[in-house]
Amino acid sequence: MKGISKGGKYRVLGTTDIPNCDCCGKTNLTRAVGLQTEDGQVLNVGVVCASKLLRQNYMGQTYKTSADAILSMGKRVMRENTAIYLTAA
Repeated sequence: MKGISKGGKYRVLGTTDIPNCDCCGKTNLTRAVGLQTEDGQVLNVGVVCASKLLRQNYMGQTYKTSADAILSMGKRVMRENTAIYLTAA
């Protein structure tokens, strides 16, 4: 199944150059991130879709994320080879 499902955890894989969003189907994306589901499926999602659907966990609380924050997370993963996880709302 393509797209983001409610309650799932997603690992940010980094920024991508793929111009299609697996969530909404939009083409010609300029800003996108790769996400990996808990079962290993890889999705390419535009940062706007990701910011609307994903939440960041911090100190036991869940917070909304902006499109710029999603893009920043993707760049950080690419630069530092770290793991960042987000939760679908």
